[in-house]
Amino acid sequence: MSQFSLRDFRNYQRIDLQLAPGITLFYGSNASGKTSLLEALFYLATTRSPRSRSDHDLVRWDAQGEAGVLPFARVAAEVERRMGRVRLEVLVQRRADEDGQLTNGAQKLVRVDKRPARALDLVGQLRVVLFTPVDLALVDGPPAERRRYIDITLSQLDPRYVRTLAQYQRIVQQRNSMLRAWRERRRPLRGIDDELAYWDQELSQAGGFLLAERLRAINELNQIVGPLFGAISGEPHPLSITYRASIELDAALTAPDLSQRLSAELRRLRQDEVARGQTLIGPHRDDMSFSVAGIDLGRYGSRGQQRSVTLALKLGEAELMRQRSGETPVLLLDDMLSELDTQRRTHLIAAIRRPAQQTVLTATDLGDFGATFLAEISRMRVEGGQVYPG
Repeated sequence: MSQFSLRDFRNYQRIDLQLAPGITLFYGSNASGKTSLLEALFYLATTRSPRSRSDHDLVRWDAQGEAGVLPFARVAAEVERRMGRVRLEVLVQRRADEDGQLTNGAQKLVRVDKRPARALDLVGQLRVVLFTPVDLALVDGPPAERRRYIDITLSQLDPRYVRTLAQYQRIVQQRNSMLRAWRERRRPLRGIDDELAYWDQELSQAGGFLLAERLRAINELNQIVGPLFGAISGEPHPLSITYRASIELDAALTAPDLSQRLSAELRRLRQDEVARGQTLIGPHRDDMSFSVAGIDLGRYGSRGQQRSVTLALKLGEAELMRQRSGETPVLLLDDMLSELDTQRRTHLIAAIRRPAQQTVLTATDLGDFGATFLAEISRMRVEGGQVYPG
């Protein structure tokens, strides 16, 4: 990634940056806008914000639209890929009501090489791995965080995965709406099996593919993060990731096998699902756990062990992307060195110093870094929504 620009994004009115290969450090006081730079890059890679559910929050609060144009935010970058350079751009525009008053709605416009594209077509063009202090709760936090981790990783690697995931989420939403209607007697129960047959087939096919790809990725990640955890933590036993599916799994199940298993379980649970008004099985209900020597670190691990797991997972995510695609993802590290002890900090710095690794990191204090490290990297000071060299 080379050129990077923002317009009316968060607290930035307009900036145009040249990002050098290797490591770039943005430093400055809290609330100066450092994290927003990483958020913008993550948004450009995934079309999702790691900090907000509403796209309209990304538009600078006092942005002024041009004549006849509502306020908007724009993120753009030039990305170097094996196939050549590609320009990516996402524009988020506020919506207005009939009286011209801005609402909480927003529309998203995507361009790839200056041509209109779907948001799904953007994902995977720029691959990133984001590591923030919030991610330290990945091990003992809610299951949704762990599903999000694996979905973001695979969505950036496989266009089919991101399309199928979006399709699956729509199916579950529609199916849940129907189940609630039956539970509340807003739909007659007569013919329920026939009405659900179509949605069950769609959910089983999409869910079987997602589940197969997740299991494949977990198997690959175990090969990567197992020894990596030992190197980071100094523990003699490797880390093991276990996928906890909402259906019973057998070894070496293929996507068609998993689809058939999902379909059979949906039929078995039909009465329970109608009674509860929700879809009770599928990838949206699955989880993962992390253990060392048989000990579940989500429940019984120390804070130091959980930090080591999180660091191993993020570095493992980057390595999986490199192995699968042949391209090294951009690491985005938000004030991470201050969150880690000396041993984990040393390992992280060694990882970002690898050849061909582009890293963008933020910090509030240059004292977190040694003089040798600071002399090797590019530095930019962030202050009040402005970025200055050095």
